[in-house]
Amino acid sequence: MTKPMTTEELFNKAFDILKEKGRIPDILEYGHAAGSPVSITTYEYELGSKLAYGGNEGIYLDIWIEYSANIKKQRIGIFKTLHESNDAMHTMAGLLADFIIEEHTYVNEHLDDFTWEGVDVYALDEKGKRCEWGYTCCDMEAALHRKDELLKKYPQVIVRDNATRKEKSFKQNGEGKKNGKCSV
Repeated sequence: MTKPMTTEELFNKAFDILKEKGRIPDILEYGHAAGSPVSITTYEYELGSKLAYGGNEGIYLDIWIEYSANIKKQRIGIFKTLHESNDAMHTMAGLLADFIIEEHTYVNEHLDDFTWEGVDVYALDEKGKRCEWGYTCCDMEAALHRKDELLKKYPQVIVRDNATRKEKSFKQNGEGKKNGKCSV
């Protein structure tokens, strides 16, 4: 992606996946993304929801993302049925579970699309293969410090600014241990 996904795009993506898998209940009146979409710049959020009877009819399922760092909520969408039975409540709860599962799966399969904050630092082994772990630092200064520490053990380290998507490669200058094995 060339820009962060929005709350509207995330809701629509999960909704589309549910449609493709035939997981939309027949009793659903509608599902709409929330207005005023906001960019999602980190995958470090929790999915929140409220499943409740409507004030005058039906059952509503309101879904939002909540950033725990600053306790900020961003509404992403709503589902509604006009039905009010116990079975309808169970059906809407099932829709919530399916939405959570598909949203979680999608985000985890596309983590880079939800990584627009901080600076990533990761090492390459002696064969130039990326180690399976890495670090995300809050700023470039911390990332460059982490890079210096990793270069003591690894032949090459990559520093990536997540906002710009630009990477810079740093190589050992011949000093330090060069075992190059990917262990923390």
